[in-house]
Order: sequence, then structure tokens, then C-alpha cells
Amino acid sequence: MTNTSTSDFREEIARFVKARPTDRVLFAPDYAEAVALVAAAAPGEILTLDLTADLATTEAPSRRVVPAQIDLTTTLAAVDSELARRPAALVIVPAVASATGEVLPLPTLAAIAHRRGARLLVDGSDIVSRRAVNLTSHGIDYLVLSGPSVAGPAVVVGRSDWLAESDDAAPEINIVLPPRQLVSDLGYEWVGLHEQACSDWLDAEIDRLPGIRRLHLWTDARDRVGIASVAVSGHRRPVVLRWDAGTGIDELARQLNSLAENVFEQEKS
Repeated sequence: MTNTSTSDFREEIARFVKARPTDRVLFAPDYAEAVALVAAAAPGEILTLDLTADLATTEAPSRRVVPAQIDLTTTLAAVDSELARRPAALVIVPAVASATGEVLPLPTLAAIAHRRGARLLVDGSDIVSRRAVNLTSHGIDYLVLSGPSVAGPAVVVGRSDWLAESDDAAPEINIVLPPRQLVSDLGYEWVGLHEQACSDWLDAEIDRLPGIRRLHLWTDARDRVGIASVAVSGHRRPVVLRWDAGTGIDELARQLNSLAENVFEQEKS
């Protein structure tokens, strides 16, 4: 996308995520500020599905959290149970488990939130260049884009009654990065199949390497994007590998070889 007028810029973003005709597109300095634009207007409490939270997380009055459970099915049930126990006005969820790549079922989460009288805000940063996101058919009320999906400020798209009119100018960013152009040329189905083929190759290679193990948040997730966390023997933190529509097996092999060399060097020492 070239940086033309502010209205053209907003319209192109809205078309890309299949926003409703009445939805509004606003810009913010970063993800937190974009979420705050929505949260400030929420007429009630906010519930967050936090995939990094520990199961022992205690509830704080200002921030209600549902941590990831043992599997995705139980996690969805936990969100529903928490909303049934105490209503919330807004539910905030990621579209993707950022460390391990599992894709969350956004239409299901939207249905859960709406059934309990809440709206759904989705962090779409890791999903929009990999899978189709449709605010209208998925039932997503608000979508925030930042980080890898937007080279610059954050963008929030969603229902206008919670988003005040703004005169902010279109920022100097290019929202269509090279992988997104490949999506446009090849289609989301091809992207998904390519990422799965790379994932299968990675699993087979990891099985051959001692001291390395791929981590999964859930075993029952049906879809994963090109993100993998690999636990390395002797290292406290896992190593994250990433691939997308523009990444070939050669590049993924280079990442894995670099990881394997580090393990080998550590074992020698």
C-alpha cells in the first residue's frame, strides 16, 4: 500500500480485513494504545485470554485473566465459564499463540463472547499475513494490527460506537510487506499448505537431533502458523523459529542448523 490520503488508507485496511460498512479504522502509537482506544469505551469489565499466564494466576480487580488450559477445548470452556461466572463487556484474545503458532478459533470465541453479552477484541498481528481474517463473517468486533503486520504504529478496526472520531493523519507506513504481497498473489490456502509443509519438515528434522524438542501449547489445535518454539537442552529459554509464505526450506534449514550448531558447541564444552 502506498501512502495516499488518510481516507484511502483507512478504506484499504477495512477492505483487507473485510470490515463492516459502519466500522471505523483508527491509528495508535502502539498495540497497548490501540487496545486502550477500545477499552476506554467498554461499559464494564475486561477479560483477557492470556496464553503466557500461569494457571495459578490470581485475579486482580483491574485485570481479569483466563490462562491457557491443558488443551484448546478446555481453554474455550474456561473463557465461557468465566464470563458466565461474572459478565464482562470486552474479551481480549490473541489470534495466534505467539510462541508456538497455534491458531485460535476466532468465530467460536466471538460466539462465546456475544452469547455472554461481551464484545471480542482480537490481536491480529501474527495472523493477517497468514490466514484470511473477516471481521464480518467471523463476528470479530475489534481487530488490532501491530508489530510484524504493520511497520510502524498500530491500527484498530471495529465497531464505531466504541471508537471516537479522530482527525489523525495516515502514518508513514507501508502495510503491505513482501509476505503479504505473496498472499495476494498465491492465496491463503497456498500459504497454509506451505507453512504446514515446512512444519512437517521441521518436525522430522527435530526428531533426528538429540537435545532438541519442539514445544506445543495444545495438542488439539487444528491449525498452526509458521512459528515454533524449540526447547534446547541446557538452555533456560526456548529458541523461536519463524517462517511464512516467503520462507523456503533452505532458510528454515539454516535456522535449524544454527540452532543445532549451538547445541553441539555447548555439548563439546
